[in-house]
Amino acid sequence: MNFNTLLLEKDNDLRILALKEMLNQVDQHWSEISELLSQIESLSEDPKFPERQLASYLCAKIQYHLDNFDESLNYALQSGHYWQSDLNDKFNQCLIKHCVEQYRQSGKATEERISLIKHILELSCGQNNHISAIGVAVECKRIDWVAEILNKWKYPGKMISVLHLFNTQRGQFKEQLLRLSVDLIYEEAKQGQIPNEEWGQFVTVLIQLGEAIKVAEILWTLVINENHYKLQTGTPLLLAEQLCIDLAQNQKPQFIQKIIAALPIDQQFQEVRDKLIKLLSGEQQRKAYLYFLKNHRQVDVEVLNKIKGSNDPKQSSVLHGACMFGHALATAGTQDTSFLQANQQWATKCNYWQRFTATSTLGMINKYNIEESQQIMAAHLSQTNPFEIGGALYGLGLIHFGTQDQQLLLKLSDYMKSQKEQIIHGACLGSGLIAFASEDEKLNQDYHNLVSKNESVYGEGASIGFGLLNAGSGSIEQCKRLLVLAGQSDKDKIVRTLSLSIACILFHQEDKADVIIDQMLQSNDPLIRYGGCFTLAFAYVGTGSNKIIQKLLSISVNDVSEDVRRAAVISFGFLMFKNYESLPKIMRLLTLSYNPHIRYGTAIALGIACAGTLYADALSAIEPMLTDTVDFVRQGALIALGMILSQGNKDQEPKFEPIMKSINEIAAKKHETVLTKLGLAIFQGLLDCGGRNLTVSLQSRQGVPKLNACVGMLWFLNYWYWYPCLSMISVALQPVSFIGLNENLDIPKDFQLQCNTKQSVFDYPPPQKKSEKPIAEKKTVQLSTTQKVRARTNKKDLEKKQIDSASQGVISREQSKMSLEQQPSEIIRQPSLIEEQEKKQAAPKDEPNQYILTNPCRILDKQKKHIQLLEGSRYQPLLKDRKQGLVMLIDSEPSQSADVISLTVKPKQPIIEQVVNQQPAPPNQVPEEFVFDEALQNEEQKQ
Repeated sequence: MNFNTLLLEKDNDLRILALKEMLNQVDQHWSEISELLSQIESLSEDPKFPERQLASYLCAKIQYHLDNFDESLNYALQSGHYWQSDLNDKFNQCLIKHCVEQYRQSGKATEERISLIKHILELSCGQNNHISAIGVAVECKRIDWVAEILNKWKYPGKMISVLHLFNTQRGQFKEQLLRLSVDLIYEEAKQGQIPNEEWGQFVTVLIQLGEAIKVAEILWTLVINENHYKLQTGTPLLLAEQLCIDLAQNQKPQFIQKIIAALPIDQQFQEVRDKLIKLLSGEQQRKAYLYFLKNHRQVDVEVLNKIKGSNDPKQSSVLHGACMFGHALATAGTQDTSFLQANQQWATKCNYWQRFTATSTLGMINKYNIEESQQIMAAHLSQTNPFEIGGALYGLGLIHFGTQDQQLLLKLSDYMKSQKEQIIHGACLGSGLIAFASEDEKLNQDYHNLVSKNESVYGEGASIGFGLLNAGSGSIEQCKRLLVLAGQSDKDKIVRTLSLSIACILFHQEDKADVIIDQMLQSNDPLIRYGGCFTLAFAYVGTGSNKIIQKLLSISVNDVSEDVRRAAVISFGFLMFKNYESLPKIMRLLTLSYNPHIRYGTAIALGIACAGTLYADALSAIEPMLTDTVDFVRQGALIALGMILSQGNKDQEPKFEPIMKSINEIAAKKHETVLTKLGLAIFQGLLDCGGRNLTVSLQSRQGVPKLNACVGMLWFLNYWYWYPCLSMISVALQPVSFIGLNENLDIPKDFQLQCNTKQSVFDYPPPQKKSEKPIAEKKTVQLSTTQKVRARTNKKDLEKKQIDSASQGVISREQSKMSLEQQPSEIIRQPSLIEEQEKKQAAPKDEPNQYILTNPCRILDKQKKHIQLLEGSRYQPLLKDRKQGLVMLIDSEPSQSADVISLTVKPKQPIIEQVVNQQPAPPNQVPEEFVFDEALQNEEQKQ
């Protein structure tokens, strides 16, 4: 059919016939029909033509195939009833997407286009696809559309299902969306439409909005009015206690203090109020974790001996400090100092700042042990060595982290007036840790005075204290003051730590921090730019923002300072730990960089983001760096692998065994560099961290970035410049455990879980066997005459023995034919009965595919999906999907007596379930707690 001829006809019927035929064929023959586009357009614009809408619709189809979507949309809107906006048609989907995208970018549109979008939203809602409709409304930044859809949507628990859409937004619009959701969720909660598992998300929204008073009202209402909220299971008090646990885990100290202050004081409910405060402050959690770590520790003494034996303290004091730190990591939170007691002479062989660091590691070992902390450190504080006193003050801060203990802060304030810079340095670190995120005005002034004196040692400690004290406050004025102090100082240590403190202050502030970030990144001082990179990552922590990724990549390539480039690459770890699967793809080219600082940064970034995940792609990216030609790159690879492989074994990840083999080869090298050996010690400590019960964790179980953990990891990375910062990693460690609590906050022993895998997959690794090196026999030179005499003598003795044995009927024919020349080495090679028995014991046995775990127990992240609740049990968790952390338990028989572990009364002699390869120390032969013996060290030095 000649369409051109028909279109030129004056008869409208013929032209309409041509348009209809072309419409039927346009999807297959659009290229030929497009040549007639101008004629079709003239018909669509002709007011006398009766089928202008048909012509417009055909124009829309042609423009669509020509990829002119804007023109196509305009014609489609003019085509009236011909364009049916069917959501399943590709043509319609493309035009609708284009319309929404144009409106989203510009915020402006014609009335026709806005009407189209609203019509599409109505169609989506009509098809019960409300979440997609809300997604479109959110993308268009129309809060009124979102509210209209939510009000029309009659679905229980609807708000919880759309919160993830709101959290993808930024700035003021996100705040408006969250405030809209709070009121709707509150109404759903009163009607019992929110499952227990979703209450945590409700509270998370209130945290993001800073609504501390609202949270306090909800908690108190749960306590005093059981009928206000309708719960699907459990009691309101149990839910209130669980919410307090989740609030404390999100680590917002200023927010928590506001909640506690807003809880009403009522004598009738004082006991319940005290319980909530214990959970909000983290006091009860610390007791539970302390019990778990102390009674489930698996400290492999042979591993510690290997760390100690592989490093010669005479070679470098750094190696001795590395051994002490590796031991502290392996025993963190366990209170196990038996290894130090057994090796006290070795442990005391450190001086100066290594003594400071070694003493501070006792704070890691006694993590959570607040009740005995001052007793533990008293012996060290009574010494005359300023390095030991400073380290003890630092260790006290690690133990009392975030407790806001005012008496202890007063004590440390007195130490800050000391004349010894080492003591002042330790007091600054300790007070900053204790008063973490409290914004204490007096401490801020004390730090300001110390930094103003421009002395490197205690100025650095005070600068770090600034960051700890004001972490997460978001105070722009405080940041400006720190930048002024940095500009006035000529000490690199002070300038660098002040810039890192700004990063701590602007944690999770996003676009509010842009002014300070731009100022830091544009500075001529590389030390300020160094902190600017971490400030950028901390402001957008965990967001994975593409804009920030591009900015960091640009810095890592273009900046002239090696330190700044390294910092930019490390910052990816903080930016993307919530989406760690995509990080190895971004890091792929950077791992091959010619610059060793970039390679080091890449390894550390992967370690931070993938900590505890055993992620295969990350392991593949880091493994080649173990043989890098630069020693600090090998060190970074070892530290990163320690974070990723923490608590893992060969059954969980196939790459585990070959990587461990490569690392053992590195450890066996006699002439390995000091930096690599330091990395080895940290790797082994991280692998067996906390008696194999701790791991690095930067986000809460609700997916909220943890302020404490991120700040601790940032200061740990400052070990590059200052080794005492190594101990800061203690703040970022979290138990990998399940601890069920009853309403009285005790641990029921009767509660059990079932793991549907073989026990060896997630069990503690077996203890390493003690390596016994065979003693080589000394060969002595003998004369030939002597050998002949001895041979004759041996021959006569053997013949005599054979005759005697034969007379008794004992010797066998085979034994009598034994060659006189048989060498002893051949006899040794014959397998003994003991060896055969060991082989039989080591043979693999059939393991059951499931086993029982008793409360409290160790549960790894990869293990959670295999955990199953036991039916018919007296206790059931309030949150069915929570398989890790502290969980409140519903007691189906509350009137019956229960066998519980009380956390309020401290046991006199806690029973240790199992300590690998560890024998109890004889009484009265070693001190109760490890103490450095100054006299013993001086005596050894004289010898």
